[in-house]
Amino acid sequence: MTDSGDEISIPDGTRKRIRERVLAAEKEKLNLDNPMGINDDIETIIEEEIN
Repeated sequence: MTDSGDEISIPDGTRKRIRERVLAAEKEKLNLDNPMGINDDIETIIEEEIN
């Protein structure tokens, strides 16, 4: 990833929702024998909250 120098401003409420949803997704994966796909889940959460 390259740094274009542009800062991205994300409202506090949105950041909080992202953290909560990511934590919930990670907790779901903890009990699985093969917890694959968490990165995809996190990416989807961020995209949904930002867009």
